[in-house]
Amino acid sequence: MPALFSRRSLANLAAACLLIFVAGCAGGIPKDLQQSLGIVTPEAVDFRELEYYALRSKASYASEEEIRRQFPNTTVVKTVEPINVQYFVETDPAAKTQTISVRGTANKLNIRQDVEVALVKDSFLGFLLHEGFRDDAVKVLDDMRPHLKKDHTIRVTGHSLGGAIALILTNYIYREGYKVERLVTFGQPKVTDDKTNHRYKVANPDYKKITRVVREHDPVPLVPPRPKYGHVGPELILKEGQGYVFLDAYDADRLSIGDFWRNFGDAHLKDHSMDLYLANIQGKIQGGAQQVAYMAN
Repeated sequence: MPALFSRRSLANLAAACLLIFVAGCAGGIPKDLQQSLGIVTPEAVDFRELEYYALRSKASYASEEEIRRQFPNTTVVKTVEPINVQYFVETDPAAKTQTISVRGTANKLNIRQDVEVALVKDSFLGFLLHEGFRDDAVKVLDDMRPHLKKDHTIRVTGHSLGGAIALILTNYIYREGYKVERLVTFGQPKVTDDKTNHRYKVANPDYKKITRVVREHDPVPLVPPRPKYGHVGPELILKEGQGYVFLDAYDADRLSIGDFWRNFGDAHLKDHSMDLYLANIQGKIQGGAQQVAYMAN
């Protein structure tokens, strides 16, 4: 898998971390949130289902030949120029399902750009989005739309920048009348402001669930680090070994805004690798998984 960050990007991440630390955004967790994070509310996680999406997010970095070999139901593989974002769509006519997998790029996810890019009002969705991720999602959807079927149920996945595009893309196709069933992202950066969770149709019966999967020390889900950016949907934190933490959308959003310090000293860009996400999930399938409280780590 190609490296997602250059030395310059790494330096930019360090600068961003320092900026946030100095600005006071890395302060302690509020007491009421600490209490919530110290309790395990049982949440059964189907790691076999997550493997389904992780395999596809990893494959999105592969060649068209390899993608079609792994997933024979693939109907289109396309790299959208000039943004260099690849996606592929699987279509199962018997089950009437489609699965969209979106790849990030080897050079687009630049930390300085992520910190500096403005939130803009999206006229179609009606709320604020990271301008760069929004523009990429529009280009991908324009290219993909002829291959989508409104009488099929659609699932969407993506890693890194691909996860950010997948989240926005899911909202667009839902608003256009497609039957969106599931969205699973891995190592997804923030895409919107922290006041818009209720505008996502997570309660609609046609749009059953969002899951954001993050590795414990992956720094990318914490950028852009400015407080006005937030996350959408529940968060599943993969710990090493059997452990995992599940946060509902409310606690996950509060934590993403105020707890930048949670891996400030331990963040490693290698933990952003989709290979490691997949290996962690498969390890939990083989060795068992155990839910733990966030504050127990």
